[in-house]
Amino acid sequence: MFHKTELFLTLSGDIMLLSAAFFISWKAAAIFVPVMSWKAIIGNMILVLFWLFMFQSSDLYVSRTKVQLMDDLFRVFKALFFGIIIIIALAYVVNIDFIKAPGFIPSYIITLSALVIWRLFWRGMVGENIKPHPNKVLIFQNGEPDVHYSQFNIVKKIKLQDLEQTVPQDIFRNNNIDGIIIESNGKRREQVLNIISQFTQDKYEIFVSPKLYPLVYQYFLIQKIPDSTLLKIIFHPLSAWDRFLKRTMDIVLSLLALVILSPILFVITLFIKIDSRGPVLYKQRRVGFRGKKFTLYKFRSMISDAEKHTGPVWAAQNDKRITRVGRILRPLRLDEWPQLFNVVKGDMSFVGPRPERSHFVERLKKEIPLYNLRLNVHPGVTGLAQVRHNYDRSIEDVKKKLEYDLEYVNKISLRLDTKIFLKTILTVLHKQGAH
Repeated sequence: MFHKTELFLTLSGDIMLLSAAFFISWKAAAIFVPVMSWKAIIGNMILVLFWLFMFQSSDLYVSRTKVQLMDDLFRVFKALFFGIIIIIALAYVVNIDFIKAPGFIPSYIITLSALVIWRLFWRGMVGENIKPHPNKVLIFQNGEPDVHYSQFNIVKKIKLQDLEQTVPQDIFRNNNIDGIIIESNGKRREQVLNIISQFTQDKYEIFVSPKLYPLVYQYFLIQKIPDSTLLKIIFHPLSAWDRFLKRTMDIVLSLLALVILSPILFVITLFIKIDSRGPVLYKQRRVGFRGKKFTLYKFRSMISDAEKHTGPVWAAQNDKRITRVGRILRPLRLDEWPQLFNVVKGDMSFVGPRPERSHFVERLKKEIPLYNLRLNVHPGVTGLAQVRHNYDRSIEDVKKKLEYDLEYVNKISLRLDTKIFLKTILTVLHKQGAH
């Protein structure tokens, strides 16, 4: 409830000050259109929505109790700086006269300063004088506690030795749990990883005791909690702004590639139709971001109904099901190109772990600890595992590729995406990891 009230008051203050900034600047610029005309009101609404988007993308609506005040202010300046650059650039491109009007930009910048002062006062007061209710947590114990939990509201403690394979979900539904704490003496490592894997796609925060550091450090990004020895596991390293940029790059690059490659796509379509019976595109249900299922598109490189008698199986080297055209498409990864449509739709990203079929996902979740972690990011047309390893042919291949997938999830960045994309081009040219 506290966070909802804080969010409402923060949004209200931001909207009022942003609206005031617009109308004061409009008036100061002596624009011919009246300040309360419908054009001015619509213009104000568009700009307010733009700024709220910029603030949200910079994580400016995170609860004040979870961020340092100076970090919060830095994010404000970052959002304002990039926002003003974007506005000026767009105004220049579309030749919006009121942006060019004398006095508008200086007045707008000055009035935006009031927003910084408002946030400094309000967010500072929240952080220093208003204490929120402590988060409700569930504690999984193994050994004697070596941490104090004064900042948490402990709902229940469960002994690891008394826990069944899965965590009972009714505890979470009935108590509005905010997070979990895993307290361990370093033993029962597989059980600890199994518990973490069950919550990788949920909203719950996960904290671990210091003795688990050697274990969790191998698989996750971790964050030190102020005034506590607890460690917090981070599943989503990208900020909201970086996620927005990644998505924008996915859309722009995919549309551009589809336009440039359209003649080649047409030729491939003709050759597939001539070479063998069956549809040009191979459609298959795959598991994507946070377990969401979607239809993946590929150029058909095998005979029609290749798994009719075998069921879901991985492709093998010199697989007899592969068509003549398929033997050309697969080494060059040309069969993957229709997945650009999946990227445009938002099912996939350019770079990420490869999406797998439900049959294999359910099996691998049981056999490989932390397999769920790879579902914390959108699957990709290419990925770190694809440029470092071969196609999956066995469970051992999957385990090896999972290591690369987890490395990608923990180190995900736009810079890493660029490196993987360039490495993919070299991999394709050398026909590595394909059959």
